[in-house]
Amino acid sequence: MQRVVDVCGDEADILALSVARFVAAGYMTSDVACWNAAFDGAEQLLGPAEGCRFVASVVAIVRALRAEREDDWSFMPASCCRVTGHECALVALIGRARRRLWADLEEAAAAITGREAAPRLVAAVRAAVATLDEAAERLAPTGCPNRVVLH
Repeated sequence: MQRVVDVCGDEADILALSVARFVAAGYMTSDVACWNAAFDGAEQLLGPAEGCRFVASVVAIVRALRAEREDDWSFMPASCCRVTGHECALVALIGRARRRLWADLEEAAAAITGREAAPRLVAAVRAAVATLDEAAERLAPTGCPNRVVLH
């Protein structure tokens, strides 16, 4: 299995993957503590307002994925340094959106869901781009002199 640092392009990608893992765990266990952990981590790194926006944007992506994908989806625990193939696909999908590769985003979303099209997933990822990019700026080494490395 690949490692988080090999798959994620920056700290915002790593945080998005971690939040997605917490959210997925919450869905699997019906334990709100998983969602609280996602919010707590994002708020510590980004502040209360931006952290909440960040989590909300990732939750929208996970909800869209759950709605449009019929097959199982495998996630590792939030703190794990390894990534599943499904997680690699999700990070790559987000990366396409962050690079504004809209046609590639649509194709990748369809592939991830196993459908001809995945409009809800595409819309959720597109809507998250600004929030992810803002987080990347805040989490960049120059933006965080006493930087905490997420992975």
